[in-house]
Formats: sequence, structure tokens, C-alpha cells
Amino acid sequence: MTCTIAPRSVNLQGVCLVDEAHGWAVGDGGMILATDDGGSRWHSQSSTDKDLRAVCFADTERGWIAGRDGVILHTTDGGRHWDQRETGTDRNLYGISFEPAGRTGWAVGDSGTILASFDGGLTWQPQSSDDTHFTRCFTLDEKTAWIIGKRGTIHATTDAGATWVVQQSKAEVDLRGIYAVSPELCWAVGRMGTVLRSEDGGTTWTRTDSGTGLDLYGLWAAPDGREVRTSGDDGVILASHDGGRTWSPQSSGTAKDVVSLAFMPDTRHGWMVGDSGLILATPDGGGTWTPQLSGIHKDLAGLHGAGTARWAVGRDGLLALTTDGGATWQMGDTGTGAQLWDVTFLADARRGWAVGDAGLVLATEDGGTSWRRQDTPIEVPLFGVYFEDDCGWAVGAAGTVLATDDLGTTWRLMDTPTELSLLSVHFEPGGKQGWAVGPEGTILGTDDAGTTWQCQDAATQTTLTHVHAGTGGAARIVGRAGTVLTTTNGGATWETQVTGTDVSLWGVAFTVSGEHGWAVGDCGTVLATADGGVTWAHQDSGVVDNLKTVWAQPDGAQVYAAGDGSSVIATENHGATWSSHVASTGRNLYGVHIFPGGQDGWVVGDGGTVLATRAGRRWTPQPSGTAANLYSVSPADHTTAWAVGRAGTILVTRDAGTSWQLQPSGSTKDLLEVHVRPDARTGWAVGDRGTILGTRDGGTTWVHQPSPYTGCGLWAVDFADDCTGWAVGTGGTVFATRDGGTTWETQDSGGEDDLIDIHAVDTATAWAVGHRGTVLHTGDGGRTWERRESATRQNFTAVHFSPDGRLGCVVGRSDTAMTSHDGGTTWEVGVIGTGMSLWNVRILSELESWIVGDEGTVLSTSDGGATWEQHFYSPEKDTAAHG
Repeated sequence: MTCTIAPRSVNLQGVCLVDEAHGWAVGDGGMILATDDGGSRWHSQSSTDKDLRAVCFADTERGWIAGRDGVILHTTDGGRHWDQRETGTDRNLYGISFEPAGRTGWAVGDSGTILASFDGGLTWQPQSSDDTHFTRCFTLDEKTAWIIGKRGTIHATTDAGATWVVQQSKAEVDLRGIYAVSPELCWAVGRMGTVLRSEDGGTTWTRTDSGTGLDLYGLWAAPDGREVRTSGDDGVILASHDGGRTWSPQSSGTAKDVVSLAFMPDTRHGWMVGDSGLILATPDGGGTWTPQLSGIHKDLAGLHGAGTARWAVGRDGLLALTTDGGATWQMGDTGTGAQLWDVTFLADARRGWAVGDAGLVLATEDGGTSWRRQDTPIEVPLFGVYFEDDCGWAVGAAGTVLATDDLGTTWRLMDTPTELSLLSVHFEPGGKQGWAVGPEGTILGTDDAGTTWQCQDAATQTTLTHVHAGTGGAARIVGRAGTVLTTTNGGATWETQVTGTDVSLWGVAFTVSGEHGWAVGDCGTVLATADGGVTWAHQDSGVVDNLKTVWAQPDGAQVYAAGDGSSVIATENHGATWSSHVASTGRNLYGVHIFPGGQDGWVVGDGGTVLATRAGRRWTPQPSGTAANLYSVSPADHTTAWAVGRAGTILVTRDAGTSWQLQPSGSTKDLLEVHVRPDARTGWAVGDRGTILGTRDGGTTWVHQPSPYTGCGLWAVDFADDCTGWAVGTGGTVFATRDGGTTWETQDSGGEDDLIDIHAVDTATAWAVGHRGTVLHTGDGGRTWERRESATRQNFTAVHFSPDGRLGCVVGRSDTAMTSHDGGTTWEVGVIGTGMSLWNVRILSELESWIVGDEGTVLSTSDGGATWEQHFYSPEKDTAAHG
């Protein structure tokens, strides 16, 4: 099947269903998606780059959205136009809700933020509360509403917010969803499978058995209060048919986190949204769920177009296609999980070919709806393909050139004068003269339709990555180090052109006239020429992703480029402006370890992502063997490391990441951090419900260690030596051990803000950071913890110090970073410039540091933070050719 994909394939956080046809979903990076046909097609209405967390509509015209940095958006025309309203706050907002008439509503967020509107969202006024972190709200009528938040917080009002009454939920975990059908009957859900029910408006709340320990986020109930649904981590969805007294699981068909859900009053038609752009729909009350929108994040390497259709291919057999000139894109199934490097179609827009690893050639006769494999006489990777009528050519590793004159029914292996990889092939119209290019300045030319090939002198040893053949003996080639070569005499001579860049260029395309052309490459680079390639000028692509391929309509009316993270950009004015059709995203990255010297390291993140760098080379993915989110990585040495994550996942590698194996953890709780010692035998992992696991045999056995308190989540653990360590978590929790975890004791942190990370400098000195700008320090082994002034209330996620304890760095949500050059005595707050939430930091020296974060962010600095370099990790043809 094919599923329409989002213009931005990132995590979705909120969904609103107005009727069976009309709905909206919102998420990270300002994503606003709308459908008016029940989800068959989704289109973007984005008007901001802020992360959006919740959406509410009163009818098909009037709607509201809340998000990061105090953003509230309002529409009165179904989202054709969104206006940003003045809120008077820059605090993050996580919930927004209006009563059915659409006049009265509330928005809530960080640090006790409550905003009220009594004029349909035109103006907003703050209302008083404590400083609790609020997560969601629900408005029943013009006077009645509920707010939920951290550590079981529930506030309620029956007088339009003039007063908010704190209700006793008797829950100690964070609450994530709230719903009510009357002033009396309401429900709340949250972490660790928490489900609460009240029949008296929240005066008393009763916990019911959900049957799961997974975190719950989404919540909905039918108007009569009998049918209730909730959703959460790992695709869990629970149904109740008796008003929430008992619950049974439903099959969602996904392992992704499902953050929000909504149903029609008939209790049959519903949607759920979640991670990686996921949208699921049900026509039968949740009995069956089918993906409407599945999201893509994988790297694209090849792109071609014909008529109003465009096709892009890439990692894991990915096919992204549009049949309406890019207005909407679909994700197709090529029937293979192999890396695809290139794609080409005939002018009829129906017959096409894609090539990839292990001699793979796929063919389609229906525009890409279905694909079949064609037989080839080789099994080496194929990197380029081109067709002219019935004749086609494919090139690949070890000097491979394949040719066909019967649309690929039979492929013949041709003789070539090289054993170097060929990365691209292209022929002039008519199919007689063509070129293939590769490493070490390799250029092969043919003037007999590929029957024979001769080497041509490129006058360079640079890797040449892509070639475009024009007419009358003209051709252009691009390559690494900003290389552009042109010829006008069939390749008898090649001229090197000045490009003004030294980044790798991966694709080149020209109009039929040969006048206008474009070259694309790393870091969002787009070069354009209007004189056949003699001079080149930079164009603003609007993206920073590596662009791997470019295609132009014969007259240049439209030009498309694609690359990392499924990024697709297009221009209709020769590149004066570029717009994003499918904006890229990487997986969120949470854990990083870089060895001294900055040459070797690992990064882990969502969906089982493991990245590695060796000897300072490009970051490359490693096969983790799991789809579970990984939150932390800790090496014992350059070959041995552990990673932990969702639902008790523990992985180990003993061969530098060539292979990773699961180890039995004995736990189903999320494990949020791991720390192992240099002996490669001793380590600890911590996670939900106060979980502490220890091993003294390299992970062969992991043993539960006695936790002083199991009602908390432990976010981080660090040890100064084999005996002295700390673990920190929710509610200001600090545990300490002096005997390697045989016993743990509680230490007084002096506060109740969640602590998200800890760094042990030595057995006496440690730093902890957490929510609302919390920075704690101890110099006496934790007997006393002192709060340091941080000059921000932003949530911090990680802290690290240089080996000498002088240089410290703290990172957090919304691109926040804070540095100290005097051992933590004073701190300076700033931003890195990514716009992303940052999840981990490692300081190697006074000059060199590394940071990872949302959407595949991997950054390093070698000048003390004056400048930061983004690191990419998509597959490259010349790297694969030597892999």
C-alpha cells in the first residue's frame, strides 16, 4: 500500500478530529497537517518553526494550537491562515482546550503557566497558580476545566479560572492526559500505566488497573462515558467499555509511541498520532488500526521526474513519490530493504528502474506502484542508472558497466578499462555519446552507445560523483572538494570551474538547452549557473541537510533536490527561492561518548539508532538489532560498549560495534542511563520505578540492586570509581553508594525539581542538573548539595566537566546551553543555534566538546564553542564502494 507522508516527518504531538472528513495534527518543528477527506491525503499548513504540542478545533473553521516559547496560533478559516496571538510569555505550552462553543479556553505549560481566553482565542490573560509543570488541560464548558501536570498534579476550576482548586489524585507520577464528559465524570492518565477515574468532578480520584506499566498519553471518552480509550508508549492502546473501570488491550500494529488520539462521538471512527509522523486510523472503535501517514526519515540518494511525477529512492529500499508535481508525496514499497542509489524513468512516467546494493535492478511499468527485480550477471553495488528508450546502462563497483537494449529483460556486462567504482552514468539525447565517472578522477567516455569505453583525462585525482551529458559533446561533472568539470568537445579536454566551495558535490542537472544548471552537495549546498557551467553562484536552499541528488525539468521550470533524512526541496524560479516539500529529520539522539582525542566515539538514539566514528572519519550507522529507543551508551574501551533503552533493553558490543547483542536485563522498565567501568566487567543501569541494575561479569548477569525508593524514575547514573557513585531522578531524587551499589542511600538534594543528569568529577565532587534551570553541586560526597544560580528556568538535560573540573557545560531543551570556565562558580547562558532540544554533552578539553540532540543533531566544537560543526552520517556511494 502507499501512505501519504508528511511535509515534515517528525514526531506528532496532538490530534483533533472535527468530523469524519476534517482533522488536524501538529508536532515538532512547526508541523501542522490537515485533511478534509478522512486522512486519505494530508497537506501542510505550517506557519512557524516552533515545536507544537496540542491542537483544538471548535468546528471546521475555528481552531487553536499551542507550542514552544509561548506560541499560540489561531485560525478562523480552517487553517488556510494561522495568526500568532500575543500570550505575554515565552514559556513552553503543552496543552490547549476550548469548550464546544469556542469562546472560552485555556492553555497551560511550564512553571505553572495558565493562560485563559474568553473571546475565542483573540486575547489571552494569565491566571494564578503554583509553579507546577503543567502538561495538558481539558475545558468542559465556560466555567469548568481541569489541568494536569507533574507528580500527579490535578487542578480544577468551576468559576472560569477565578480560582483553581488542587485536587488530591493520590498519584505520584506525571500525568499526561485528561478528559471529562460531564462536571462529575472525568479521567486522567500518565506514566507507568496510571489511569485515574472520578465520579465527583475530581473531589476524589480512584486508580484503576490498566494492565500495563507503559506510559500513557492520549485519552478520549464517548459522550455517555461508557467507551474510553487511552494510548501511549510502544504503540499501546487500551479500551474500556464500562466507563474506565476495566481495561483491555487493542492491537495498534505499531511499536512507535502514540502520543494523542481522538474519536468521533459514534466511538467508531478515530485517529491516533505519534512518533516519526505516525497517524493511524480506525473505522471500528479500535478493533483494527491502519496507517494513514507513516512518516519517513531515511536518506534519499536518487531522484528523477517525468511529467507531473517525481520519484526519490534511498536507504532500506525507500521510495518517495509524488504524482502532482510535489503537492503531496507518498511512501511506496519497492519490495526490498536494500540501499537504493539511483532511479530513472522514461518520459511516459510509467516505465522506470532503480539500482542498489548487491547488483540490484528493480523495474516498474506502472509508475512505481509495483516493482520487480531484473536479473543481472553481477552482485556488486550499482550506483547509477540511465535509460534512453529501450536502451539502458547501469554502473557500479569494480568498474562495472551493465547494458540492455530490451528494457532490462537482459543485462550484459561490458568491458571497461578500470577496476575503480563508477558512481554515475549519463548519455546525451539519442543514446550514442555518454560518460561514467568515479574515484581518483575517473572519467570513461563512449561514442558508440556504450559498446566500448575509453579513459579520458580529468586532470584531477578527486572523486567524481555525478555526470550530466548535454548535447553537441557537452557534459558536466561534479565531485568532492567542490569540484566542477565541463567539456564542450566530447571529453577531449575537461576544464575545472571555480565554484567557491570545498564541500562535496553529489548531483548535477542541466536544462536541455545547456544554459541553466544546478549542482548540490553537503550542508544544503546549491550552486547554479546560467552560462553552461562556466560560472557558478550559491543559492539559498533553506536547508542544512546533505543534498545527494538533483533533477531539472527539460526547460528548468521546476528543479528538485533530495538528500539526508528524506529532505526534498524544489524551485520554480530557477533557484531564486527554494521551498521544502519533504523536510528532513533524523532520529532524536540521546546518548554520546567520545574518547579522548575526539577520534572515536558512539552515539545512540530513537529506533535502535547506533552511530559510530573511528579515526575521526564520518559517522556511520551500526546494526543494533533492535527497534527500541536507546537512551545511553557507555564504553569500557574502544571495542567494548553497552547501550540501554526502552523496556529493559541492554545491548553490548565487543567488536567495536560490528555487531551488538542483547543481554537479559531481568527488567521491563525503561533504562535511561548506563555506566560501565574500564574493566569491562563492572557496570550499572538505572531507569523507571527506581530501577538500579548492576553487573560484575560484563553483563552476563544483571542483578537488581536495592533501591531506597521505587516511586521515582531514575534518569542518570555516574560513578567516580568502582565504589562511589550517584543516581538522580524525579522529584529531586539523589541516591548514593560507597560500595559499588551493594547499598544505596538517599541524599537530600534540597529541592523537588526533576534531576535529569549527574556527572561525578571525583569521589567528593559531583554536579546534577534538571528541570527549571536546576544546577546542584556537592563537594563533600553528597552530604550537602548546593544550588547554583543558573539565570534560566529552562529544563536542563545533561551536564559534563572537563577532566580538570574547570570547564563545565550544561545543555537542555530549546537549544539551551550554559558554560562555566571557573569550575562552576559562575555560568553563562546561551544557545548553540540549532533550534533543537539538546540531550547530551561531552567535554574533552578546553577547546573540544560534543553535543547531540533532536532530529539527528551531532555537533562538535574545536574552538571552545565559538563555532560548532554539524556532523552527518548518511550513506555515500564512494564509501559504500570501498565498504
